[in-house]
Amino acid sequence: MRRIQGVLSLAKKHGIAAVDDACATALEVGVHEYRFVRRYLDRKGPAPLSLRQVDPLIRQLSLYRDVSDSRTQSQSNQEDDPE
Repeated sequence: MRRIQGVLSLAKKHGIAAVDDACATALEVGVHEYRFVRRYLDRKGPAPLSLRQVDPLIRQLSLYRDVSDSRTQSQSNQEDDPE
């Protein structure tokens, strides 16, 4: 029972996908121990954070890129024309 609670705790800490991957690796290797899963996750380290659109008010990054590109081009055009 304590091992199951430990795995659930690992899922809260590292995420379900990482724990699932660690458990699959443990099964492939043939080691059926909680300790292996815990050490595997500790050595692997935390997963990198991914960016996602959390709020609908936040525009897509491509729109910001387009605005930046257009302003950069207009500034370079103004520098080229010394009128």
